[in-house]
Amino acid sequence: MNQLTIRHARFSDDSADIAALIQEYIETIDRSACKEEVEAALEGLPAPYDRPDSGYFLAMSGESIAGGVAFSRLDTGEAEMARLFVRPNYRRLGIARSLVERAMQEASALGYERMLLHTLPEWHAAQALYGDLKFAPIAAYSGVTVDAAICFGRDLEGSV
Repeated sequence: MNQLTIRHARFSDDSADIAALIQEYIETIDRSACKEEVEAALEGLPAPYDRPDSGYFLAMSGESIAGGVAFSRLDTGEAEMARLFVRPNYRRLGIARSLVERAMQEASALGYERMLLHTLPEWHAAQALYGDLKFAPIAAYSGVTVDAAICFGRDLEGSV
């Protein structure tokens, strides 16, 4: 495998690649309500990730996109991490951890004090990663539309 780098996505250049990555992510979702939420987000790209208070990052293995993650501002002033996805050929290499750590660093640098996220109960590896990174379970927050979602949050002070 080539050396991994994580970079800010450039929507002017990367929109088609980001859409393809998110489409692959959608194909891994078994719950129709969650699929609908992500499909709606895909249709709305590049918003909300193209704003100065948000970001989308791509994990690159050479010239190939291995995965991605995004964060955006919630109405509460907190950052919400979303769309974490690593392509199957690149899993179990620490890429998801690197993506989450980068999103946390960037959100903290932008002045966010807390990051929230939600995932599905069957995504055990994601839940384990979030636990390792000191995210703790929280009640559902505004904007979470999937009843079965498990929500996590963590303060960003002293983040990775």
